[in-house]
Amino acid sequence: MECIQALKRFHGPLRYQTEMEDIQKERVALGGEKPKKPWELFTDRSVRWQLITIFLMPMGQQLSGINAIYFYASYVFAEAGIPPAKIPYVTLGTGACECLTALTCGLLIESMGRRRLILGGYSLMTVWCVVLTCSLTYKTHPWAPYLSMASIFAFILSFGLGPGGVTNILTAELFMQSSRPAAYMIAGSMSWLSFFTIGMLFPFIVKGLKQYCFLVFLVECFLVAIFIFFVIPETKNKTFLEIKREFHKLNFGRRIPEPKGELCERRHLSCEF
Repeated sequence: MECIQALKRFHGPLRYQTEMEDIQKERVALGGEKPKKPWELFTDRSVRWQLITIFLMPMGQQLSGINAIYFYASYVFAEAGIPPAKIPYVTLGTGACECLTALTCGLLIESMGRRRLILGGYSLMTVWCVVLTCSLTYKTHPWAPYLSMASIFAFILSFGLGPGGVTNILTAELFMQSSRPAAYMIAGSMSWLSFFTIGMLFPFIVKGLKQYCFLVFLVECFLVAIFIFFVIPETKNKTFLEIKREFHKLNFGRRIPEPKGELCERRHLSCEF
């Protein structure tokens, strides 16, 4: 009863029944399967591409260049003529901008879909990396600092609407309940490992490439966008079982018999009707 009351509060008294049916279908399909350990996912062929996805998405999020943007923000704002005493407030505005777009993403994600938002986010970030590299290269021109400043805010907006708001949601939706906790552990580990890596390597990247360091992030954003385009399906308005069937085509490369749990689920539903 507590679970039903929680679903009613979260989804409303008119929609909670649909969510309850999805939970029951997933429970029947799992057939009493025990929660998997993280290392068990590496030997499970049925989640191969989902596992690749939760490796690449957190890495792409951390290595996208968002940290480089914050590193360059104070320098760009100074070049744009903003008084030094006010630069910390403008820099604070970039953080507020990311928070605002993350909230906006939460409002748009159900109408626009996960795939469109995250694919559009990485695509726009690729474009802004090009623009920012050009503006930093030609910084002696009077218009360049203002273009750099606009590019920084545009990059942060693109990140917040796409990778910043969708990546963690995808981790939950790509796995069944028995694999979901292990998947979150792997995705979280990859995210922190990537964050540590970029923190250690970024000073050397800036020292060696200077303003051209954004070309590295341009390539990374472009490659992640290609991966999303060809691999990740749209998960909006789909149950976990439907998403799992989408990945069956990638994981096995041919039509295979439905897993025993899914056959049981179909028999169970047919008996109900």
